[in-house]
Amino acid sequence: MKRLLIEMAIIAAVIAFGWDKPFGAWVGQTSNTVNATFDEMGGNLQKNQDQSVRRYEARPTPRR
Repeated sequence: MKRLLIEMAIIAAVIAFGWDKPFGAWVGQTSNTVNATFDEMGGNLQKNQDQSVRRYEARPTPRR
């Protein structure tokens, strides 16, 4: 009985979210927000690297 009530609450929440705004709009907005957040972080991720550490270039993958 408890599981049925939880499932009904989840279904009601999904219907409520999709009632005024289509799910495609929610997905697009979420995707834009996530991408913008990662883009903002990208400039600062390697800001304070230690210059004394030797870094190697990536090797090209061998062709078969």
